[in-house]
Amino acid sequence: MRIFIVKANEAHTAYDFSLKDLPGTSGRINLLCRFLNSAFLLSHGIRKNVRVWLLLYGPPKPSKSIRFEGPGLRVRLNPDELSTAKLIVKALKAGERLREPSKELEVLPGIYVSNLTFEDVIRRTLKGSELYYLHEEGGPIGKVDFGKNVAFVLGDHKGLSREDEAFLDGIAERVSVGPKSYLASHVVSFMNITLDSLGVP
Repeated sequence: MRIFIVKANEAHTAYDFSLKDLPGTSGRINLLCRFLNSAFLLSHGIRKNVRVWLLLYGPPKPSKSIRFEGPGLRVRLNPDELSTAKLIVKALKAGERLREPSKELEVLPGIYVSNLTFEDVIRRTLKGSELYYLHEEGGPIGKVDFGKNVAFVLGDHKGLSREDEAFLDGIAERVSVGPKSYLASHVVSFMNITLDSLGVP
């Protein structure tokens, strides 16, 4: 299983934005749509060996986590941002019913919403996967010997906070796909192709 965890610092945690203006009203949820498409879409299908955590930390409510499970996905992911954004909207609407911090609610087959925090998701992921923090100042990705279960943490266009990075120190290896700051959607595509070429499941 490949796991991608992205923290979106400004992405709205409630459906209070316009689908007609995702870039201007949603805290850049459009970037998360691109990320999902890059993580899952193949030319003629979707990857079943991928899990994606979207960690939304914008207004107006406490953080929301949306988990997409490749093996269980029964919805059609399309390349356009709008149809993917509608899946996120369904998750946010369902998430309004959550009261218990650790409970996950299945919104659609393979899509879950919860109030889990960044730290919660990292702790869960550590139980079964090697954890890597993708950062331009990390070690070269080409020198990493990846195992079967790998997880990657990424920030959005604002990056992770100092507190987040301090939390990852000692539990996640910092690695880099290159010397520049790339779009998260491009990084996840690169990592999928790299792992494919290495024969990593």
